[in-house]
Amino acid sequence: MRAWIPCLLLLAAPAAGEDEVTLKNGDRLTGTVGGMARGKLELATAHSGKLQVDWAQVASVKTDGKVKVRVATGEVFEGKLSPGQDGRLKVETEGAAAPVEVELGKVTRFNEPPAAWHGNVALAGRATDGNTHTSSFLASIEAQRLTEQDLFLVKAVFRYGDKSGEITERNGYGLAKYQLDVAGNLYGYASVELLSDRFKDLRLGTVVSAGAGYTLLEGGWADLSAEAGIAYFDNNFRELQKDESHLGGRGSVRLRLALPLGFEAKDLFTIYPNFEETADWQIRNEATLGTALGGGWSLLGGVISEVDNEPPPGLREVDNTYFVGLGYVF
Repeated sequence: MRAWIPCLLLLAAPAAGEDEVTLKNGDRLTGTVGGMARGKLELATAHSGKLQVDWAQVASVKTDGKVKVRVATGEVFEGKLSPGQDGRLKVETEGAAAPVEVELGKVTRFNEPPAAWHGNVALAGRATDGNTHTSSFLASIEAQRLTEQDLFLVKAVFRYGDKSGEITERNGYGLAKYQLDVAGNLYGYASVELLSDRFKDLRLGTVVSAGAGYTLLEGGWADLSAEAGIAYFDNNFRELQKDESHLGGRGSVRLRLALPLGFEAKDLFTIYPNFEETADWQIRNEATLGTALGGGWSLLGGVISEVDNEPPPGLREVDNTYFVGLGYVF
């Protein structure tokens, strides 16, 4: 009977080369420690694939290989990890006389990748040739650089259409935005938006805004954030209206939902109130539904809605653009 005890202990122990994560409830997870960011530790396991472990529930980490550890002060240590005293994390750095010990609560990143740009491009088009000759297309690009502390986002959308050689639509929208984490889920932001619409008599509209936002949800199945700020508007018109500028506001809600069958829904709602003329306000809403096709490609469709409560003479308050096209993630 005693001969079986070493075998049982051997089976219960982690396999050679595996890392071990111990949770505060006593559970032990084995696999390979990957990255850790925004409070989630990635652990690749042989039985369940990649797991996302809540860092707040981790009691200790032990690794067979080197891991880069970033702490709240900005310092980065690299080495094998093992449990330290009083719930600390021990990092066996090369060349040091003794391992460095850091508090688990001050660890912000594991294996932080270099800051890089990621985003997507999309293109949708339509054409007819017969009794009428029409063509139209929509092109968009969105790119962002995300780090543990901040986010830089740029975006552009362009729409064009003509019928028998006569332009029926030419509309452009651009956004550059920077946001900086303040505390917890609270962040500050500053943004510049540019708008141009030939058929709304708008040569160039500029919206400069600054304010605060809050992340309500952030996870694999849903993201939800809201923000509000003060904005300065400068509108340069073509003929129907006089150029004008005013002080106003900017409020927005961003939502992402992971849906069954691999679909993903996104919505960005933005409202622009005018503090000087309360009846003069605008809304912009971008809603999309997409699904991955593989190789970075996706099929997507959606609607861009623009609402102007006081439009130029002869124009409607609501302007909707529906589209179906292809997207590519880079």
